[in-house]
Amino acid sequence: MRRGPGAAVLIVFAGALTTGAAQAPQKLQARTPNQATGQTQNAEPATSHGLHFVTVTFDYDFSKTPACSATVKKACVEEFIAYDISAGVKNRKKLFEIPLPPNPIGPVPGIKWKSPTKLDFESGKHLLSVVAREPDGTESKYRACTTWIEIP
Repeated sequence: MRRGPGAAVLIVFAGALTTGAAQAPQKLQARTPNQATGQTQNAEPATSHGLHFVTVTFDYDFSKTPACSATVKKACVEEFIAYDISAGVKNRKKLFEIPLPPNPIGPVPGIKWKSPTKLDFESGKHLLSVVAREPDGTESKYRACTTWIEIP
Protein backbone atom coordinates (compact mmCIF):
# COMPACT_ATOMS: atom_id res chain seq x y z
CA MET A 1 0.00 0.00 0.00
CA ARG A 2 1.21 3.53 -0.53
CA ARG A 3 2.83 4.96 2.58
CA GLY A 4 2.49 8.43 4.04
CA PRO A 5 -0.30 10.99 3.54
CA GLY A 6 -3.16 9.72 1.44
CA ALA A 7 -2.38 6.06 2.13
CA ALA A 8 -5.37 3.77 2.26
CA VAL A 9 -6.70 3.16 5.70
CA LEU A 10 -9.16 0.64 7.00
CA ILE A 11 -11.47 2.95 8.88
CA VAL A 12 -13.76 0.94 11.11
CA PHE A 13 -13.59 -2.65 12.20
CA ALA A 14 -15.95 -4.74 14.22
CA GLY A 15 -15.13 -8.38 14.73
CA ALA A 16 -17.85 -10.72 15.78
CA LEU A 17 -17.62 -14.26 16.90
CA THR A 18 -20.71 -16.24 16.13
CA THR A 19 -22.11 -18.57 18.68
CA GLY A 20 -22.20 -22.25 18.03
CA ALA A 21 -18.87 -23.63 19.05
CA ALA A 22 -18.36 -27.19 17.97
CA GLN A 23 -18.25 -28.13 21.62
CA ALA A 24 -18.42 -26.32 24.90
CA PRO A 25 -14.98 -25.20 26.05
CA GLN A 26 -13.51 -27.61 28.53
CA LYS A 27 -11.76 -26.42 31.64
CA LEU A 28 -8.87 -28.75 32.21
CA GLN A 29 -6.88 -28.77 35.38
CA ALA A 30 -3.52 -30.39 35.57
CA ARG A 31 -2.07 -31.85 38.72
CA THR A 32 1.65 -31.64 39.19
CA PRO A 33 3.82 -33.37 41.76
CA ASN A 34 5.28 -31.22 44.52
CA GLN A 35 8.93 -32.22 44.57
CA ALA A 36 9.40 -31.29 48.23
CA THR A 37 6.51 -33.39 49.59
CA GLY A 38 5.86 -35.85 46.78
CA GLN A 39 2.16 -34.84 46.85
CA THR A 40 0.28 -33.54 43.86
CA GLN A 41 -1.00 -29.99 43.69
CA ASN A 42 -3.30 -28.16 41.31
CA ALA A 43 -1.48 -26.42 38.49
CA GLU A 44 -2.79 -23.56 36.42
CA PRO A 45 -5.81 -24.64 34.34
CA ALA A 46 -4.87 -25.70 30.84
CA THR A 47 -6.11 -23.51 28.03
CA SER A 48 -9.19 -24.76 26.25
CA HIS A 49 -9.91 -24.60 22.54
CA GLY A 50 -13.10 -24.30 20.56
CA LEU A 51 -14.18 -24.05 16.94
CA HIS A 52 -15.94 -20.82 15.97
CA PHE A 53 -17.07 -18.93 12.88
CA VAL A 54 -15.72 -15.38 12.75
CA THR A 55 -17.50 -12.50 11.01
CA VAL A 56 -15.71 -9.23 10.31
CA THR A 57 -17.33 -5.94 9.29
CA PHE A 58 -15.27 -2.93 8.25
CA ASP A 59 -15.29 0.17 6.03
CA TYR A 60 -12.74 0.89 3.30
CA ASP A 61 -12.11 3.97 1.16
CA PHE A 62 -11.18 2.83 -2.37
CA SER A 63 -10.56 6.45 -3.45
CA LYS A 64 -7.21 6.29 -1.56
CA THR A 65 -6.08 2.98 -3.08
CA PRO A 66 -8.40 1.69 -5.83
CA ALA A 67 -9.56 -1.86 -6.35
CA CYS A 68 -7.63 -3.88 -8.91
CA SER A 69 -9.33 -4.21 -12.30
CA ALA A 70 -8.58 -5.03 -15.93
CA THR A 71 -7.02 -1.56 -16.30
CA VAL A 72 -5.58 -1.08 -12.78
CA LYS A 73 -3.07 -3.82 -11.99
CA LYS A 74 -0.56 -2.15 -9.63
CA ALA A 75 -0.90 -0.10 -6.43
CA CYS A 76 -4.42 -1.48 -6.03
CA VAL A 77 -6.37 -3.65 -3.60
CA GLU A 78 -6.65 -7.25 -4.79
CA GLU A 79 -8.28 -8.65 -1.63
CA PHE A 80 -8.47 -8.29 2.14
CA ILE A 81 -7.07 -10.76 4.66
CA ALA A 82 -8.16 -11.34 8.27
CA TYR A 83 -5.40 -12.21 10.75
CA ASP A 84 -5.09 -13.03 14.43
CA ILE A 85 -2.21 -10.81 15.61
CA SER A 86 -2.55 -11.57 19.33
CA ALA A 87 0.98 -12.96 19.51
CA GLY A 88 2.38 -9.95 17.61
CA VAL A 89 2.58 -9.09 13.93
CA LYS A 90 5.63 -11.30 13.37
CA ASN A 91 3.68 -14.29 14.73
CA ARG A 92 0.40 -13.46 13.00
CA LYS A 93 -1.96 -16.25 12.01
CA LYS A 94 -3.86 -15.91 8.76
CA LEU A 95 -7.54 -16.63 9.38
CA PHE A 96 -9.18 -16.18 5.96
CA GLU A 97 -9.24 -14.14 2.75
CA ILE A 98 -11.99 -11.61 1.99
CA PRO A 99 -12.92 -10.85 -1.63
CA LEU A 100 -13.62 -7.30 -2.75
CA PRO A 101 -17.23 -6.14 -2.55
CA PRO A 102 -19.22 -5.43 -5.74
CA ASN A 103 -18.56 -1.98 -7.24
CA PRO A 104 -15.62 -1.06 -5.00
CA ILE A 105 -15.40 2.66 -5.77
CA GLY A 106 -14.90 5.43 -3.21
CA PRO A 107 -15.84 4.89 0.44
CA VAL A 108 -17.55 1.52 0.96
CA PRO A 109 -19.12 1.08 4.40
CA GLY A 110 -20.06 -2.22 5.99
CA ILE A 111 -17.90 -4.72 4.10
CA LYS A 112 -18.84 -7.95 5.85
CA TRP A 113 -17.42 -11.45 5.53
CA LYS A 114 -17.79 -14.66 7.52
CA SER A 115 -15.02 -17.23 7.79
CA PRO A 116 -15.75 -20.09 5.36
CA THR A 117 -15.05 -22.69 8.06
CA LYS A 118 -14.97 -22.82 11.83
CA LEU A 119 -11.61 -21.72 13.21
CA ASP A 120 -9.83 -23.17 16.22
CA PHE A 121 -9.36 -20.53 18.91
CA GLU A 122 -7.74 -20.82 22.31
CA SER A 123 -9.85 -19.36 25.10
CA GLY A 124 -8.96 -15.80 26.06
CA LYS A 125 -8.54 -12.46 24.30
CA HIS A 126 -7.50 -12.25 20.64
CA LEU A 127 -6.54 -9.21 18.57
CA LEU A 128 -7.97 -9.52 15.05
CA SER A 129 -6.77 -7.45 12.10
CA VAL A 130 -7.93 -6.92 8.51
CA VAL A 131 -5.39 -5.80 5.91
CA ALA A 132 -5.67 -4.80 2.27
CA ARG A 133 -3.40 -6.83 -0.05
CA GLU A 134 -1.92 -5.71 -3.37
CA PRO A 135 -1.15 -8.09 -6.28
CA ASP A 136 2.58 -8.07 -5.44
CA GLY A 137 1.81 -9.31 -1.91
CA THR A 138 2.27 -5.96 -0.17
CA GLU A 139 -0.16 -5.62 2.74
CA SER A 140 -1.41 -2.53 4.55
CA LYS A 141 -0.46 -1.90 8.17
CA TYR A 142 -1.62 -4.71 10.45
CA ARG A 143 -2.55 -2.37 13.29
CA ALA A 144 -4.61 0.05 11.16
CA CYS A 145 -7.80 -2.00 11.44
CA THR A 146 -8.06 -4.11 14.58
CA THR A 147 -10.45 -5.21 17.28
CA TRP A 148 -10.23 -7.37 20.40
CA ILE A 149 -12.49 -10.38 20.85
CA GLU A 150 -12.80 -12.69 23.81
CA ILE A 151 -13.22 -16.45 23.45
CA PRO A 152 -14.89 -18.07 26.47
